[in-house]
Amino acid sequence: MKKTLFQSIIFLTAFYGFSQEEEKVVKVAVVKDSSLEATYPKGDNEIRLNALSFLVVEDINIFYEKILNKSNSLGLSMFINAGDYDPLTDRKFAINPYYRFYFYNSKEYGARGFFVEGFSSFASVENESLQISLGMTIGQKWVTTNGFSFELFAGLARYVTETSLEAHAPIGIAVGKRF
Repeated sequence: MKKTLFQSIIFLTAFYGFSQEEEKVVKVAVVKDSSLEATYPKGDNEIRLNALSFLVVEDINIFYEKILNKSNSLGLSMFINAGDYDPLTDRKFAINPYYRFYFYNSKEYGARGFFVEGFSSFASVENESLQISLGMTIGQKWVTTNGFSFELFAGLARYVTETSLEAHAPIGIAVGKRF
């Protein structure tokens, strides 16, 4: 019995001693992982040049895109016929506002991948006044970690004003930079 009493006293003393120790506080800091941000391009503006039309038919087609979020953007493109004759269209100059919706977009930096675009075109056509057209484009955009973009696209637009032309088809391979 003395042995059990002695063991109980030692146990209670040890328990009391351990319970009197200072509480240790472990601080955990939650830090935003900047490695993800450093990996993907920053910025919600992008400028592109349609390299296909520039190389094949000497047209200049420049795009500006304002990225609204990871799946939507607004943009404006400008087309200038720099050559004598364009076999794809009789357009001399055009301003084209557009809206894009990107699909299957799970990356943080967004506005890349498969897209569908609705656009309008205000164009100066050979021997005619201002012509207006409405159309759609589909395409694919890739963006590198440095913010360079590469895009393939094809579309079709129909003129809504009286003109000798019924439609035009924007196609291209565009390269650009996000900033």
